[in-house]
Amino acid sequence: MVSVENRITYIDKISESPKLIAFHYFLLGRDVNPLLNTGLNDSDEQFFKILISIQVSNKPDFEEIYSNKSKSNPSRNSPSPFVNDDYLIFCLIVAIMKFDIDRSWIKRIVSIRSRNAMTVTFENILNENFLSTNNQMEIILIFLSLDYSSKITNDLLNTTFKAIKENTALINSRNDFQILCALRAYDLIIELKEAPDGSEIQLLKSFNTQFIKRAKILSYVFQLCTFLAFFYFILKLPVYSPEIIHLINDYGYIFNILGALGFSFLGNQLTFIKQKAQQLTMRSLGYPREMYEKLKKKVE
Repeated sequence: MVSVENRITYIDKISESPKLIAFHYFLLGRDVNPLLNTGLNDSDEQFFKILISIQVSNKPDFEEIYSNKSKSNPSRNSPSPFVNDDYLIFCLIVAIMKFDIDRSWIKRIVSIRSRNAMTVTFENILNENFLSTNNQMEIILIFLSLDYSSKITNDLLNTTFKAIKENTALINSRNDFQILCALRAYDLIIELKEAPDGSEIQLLKSFNTQFIKRAKILSYVFQLCTFLAFFYFILKLPVYSPEIIHLINDYGYIFNILGALGFSFLGNQLTFIKQKAQQLTMRSLGYPREMYEKLKKKVE
């Protein structure tokens, strides 16, 4: 795999190309929008807008671009330059599948491309055949990480790692699309790789999952007990306070209004109360604040 020094040198080199740096940002999950400027040609501007529409899940913006692009009708004998543009074709596939748009046009475009490993991989992605041995696995992992993360398995990570490690000619190939995907895929493998079954890390991960579930149940019990105690106090209050009974009889209509407003406010705050109860429960049991904040961001 590429050394840290070579990676830095390579990233410095591609920074000279707006298209490559935008794709690099896209793979990293960094906002592409600030890179969009008036100095781009029409083709690159469209590409940037496709990346941004994927990042912000803006289907109407993508459909507007796609409706114009899909009017192109190149053939195998006279393919348009965009047909063999790996960056554009990959991002079109990502957006089409993300937004559940008919795949007929893009499948035809892929079918007239130069027949190589990249084209086969694109075909298999469109057919959702992610485990084919003919796939370039770094491309598959990148695609799955963008919108199909639930399909990423430990075996797929192992296969991808092996493929990247054995591709000693990657940098010399000068295929920037594949290099950028491989660099990001390598990082994803490190981020997502599960420890072997039975290891201490795996057992701790399993415990963490069970702990969160049990803490949620405990927080529900805490909330229920709190509400029951509150209502019990409200019901018993008139029995022990005759003066309050007299007050309610005199100003009953006001208490009815306030009660209605109070329950309405309480209903609106249930989600907030639920979150705070869970936080209080988990923190009181010693759950690290940093891990709780990460958990909360995932839920949001």
